[in-house]
Amino acid sequence: MIRMEKMKKTKLIMLEGIPGSGKTTTSQLLYTYLKEVGVNSEVYIEGSEHPIDLPFYAYLTKNEYNKLLIRFPQQAEWIRLNSIIENDYILIPYKVPEPKPWSDELAEYLSFKELCYSNKTIVPFNIYKKVFYTRFEQYVTRMSNTDAVTIFESVLFQHQIHDINRLYPQIPEDEIMEYIRNLAVIISPLNPVLLYISQNSVEESLKHTAIIRSKPKWSNPETVEYYIKRKNLELRIVKLLPFRSYILNNTDRDWNKMFDNIKSILDCQIKDVMSSV
Repeated sequence: MIRMEKMKKTKLIMLEGIPGSGKTTTSQLLYTYLKEVGVNSEVYIEGSEHPIDLPFYAYLTKNEYNKLLIRFPQQAEWIRLNSIIENDYILIPYKVPEPKPWSDELAEYLSFKELCYSNKTIVPFNIYKKVFYTRFEQYVTRMSNTDAVTIFESVLFQHQIHDINRLYPQIPEDEIMEYIRNLAVIISPLNPVLLYISQNSVEESLKHTAIIRSKPKWSNPETVEYYIKRKNLELRIVKLLPFRSYILNNTDRDWNKMFDNIKSILDCQIKDVMSSV
């Protein structure tokens, strides 16, 4: 069984790796098992409503926000209730939850102001970093006095690096590494553990994923080249993290063996929950 005193110290488990490496499967099954053995836990997978990540959030200045409330009086209450209001900017979701009452015009405007999931840059990189530094700091404050263990997928590496590469292609790798190292320092008080799931061949992994998810473009040479470069960067960052980080080689996709490694890392004995995967 899990040593409860050790899990009380570890309040955050993060899973990283390139697409198709097994992050979602591992996150969900680890969450299920922790709940079964009585560990208060939460899981946030890629694309879900999230306490740190910002999928489909608009970034507005205070002036833009005030004008928005006047422009959309029927949705003003919804906007106020769902906005994240900081000192000099506001973040507003527009997919989860959806604006109420629904307005195509409002949704289109907010999507135009998308902070992360876009092909256009809304704010300079220093502002982008400030937004996420604040998000990470606030999360640590909220979780510091709880006994919950949170499982995050793709929060520290995948979403950050992918969005930066798309929105700020001019940013050098060393600056990306420094930024992610700063994020890691911020969350260090939660005594996190990072599990990096890896396969030997990026190309073979992406080919497998392309078939499973019916996304043939994931196996084209340009995509493979991009993820080889991104994985190399991520593995360099792993060495810089100020907390426990482990690279789990799952080339053979032997989930039971990988969970044996996770058992050792988390100092617990996990049942054979992967036998049906």
